Amino acid sequence: MKTRHLVQAATIAGVATMAAAFAAPAQATTSGPQADVQQQVNQITASHPGAHQTGPGTVTFSDGVVLTIPAAGAAAGVCASGSYCFFQYTNYGGRKLTFKDCGANGLWQYLTDYGFGNSTSSWQNYSKNTVLVYDQATAPPTTLWTENPGGESTSTGNADNKADAFETFCG
Repeated sequence: MKTRHLVQAATIAGVATMAAAFAAPAQATTSGPQADVQQQVNQITASHPGAHQTGPGTVTFSDGVVLTIPAAGAAAGVCASGSYCFFQYTNYGGRKLTFKDCGANGLWQYLTDYGFGNSTSSWQNYSKNTVLVYDQATAPPTTLWTENPGGESTSTGNADNKADAFETFCG
């Protein structure tokens, strides 16, 4: 007799637990790769006036420059046609910073303006522009590499994580 009551009690408790689980509102996930990406997006948009989130893991700055932040272990993707990109890690890994602009007499830009100073390990140039990349920590600034139209490099070699500025000439 006692066994039957224990089984009934256990069954009722189990049904009550399941009912409570289904009735409870879903909790938003606050951890994991996507949460980490969103935290990075939030940090960047808070610290760069005019920057705004334009997609999952994507921030567009007021001048049209786009930062792509992939989830851990994922790739940011290749540089789009008509653009030139700087990548955080070798083999086009990590964050990707995408530009399209240029200047007839050279347009100077600073990777530090986008939180990307001294953070480039590979690049792709699928634009018609020529990009000269510099290390301004030296006097005079050192030319690290030249990105010719259609060029790319899986590694910046000895210039790894030294780029902080570049000049772009329209092609």
